[in-house]
Amino acid sequence: MKLLKYLIIRTTTKGSNEAINIYNTLYNTNVVMTPIKPLPVVKPTVTVHNSPLKPTDKKQEMIDSLEYLKGKTVKTKKDKESISMLEAILKNMT
Repeated sequence: MKLLKYLIIRTTTKGSNEAINIYNTLYNTNVVMTPIKPLPVVKPTVTVHNSPLKPTDKKQEMIDSLEYLKGKTVKTKKDKESISMLEAILKNMT
């Protein structure tokens, strides 16, 4: 019953603080309003299974890319250009 009375007062007033004050003056009760503390946001950790390990250096990364491109069964024009570019860069690095 108290809740119903409070809700009626709350709908006719501007804010909850004002409704509490009116309810307290009408019914001589002490309703304590506690501040709402925001809950901490917990970010879930995302684990990716079978994720590739990072290569040790740039040369190894280029070698891995070259092996991947050479291993493709259907090579596009862009793949062929990338293969020739990677081979040229690796030849100059050595």
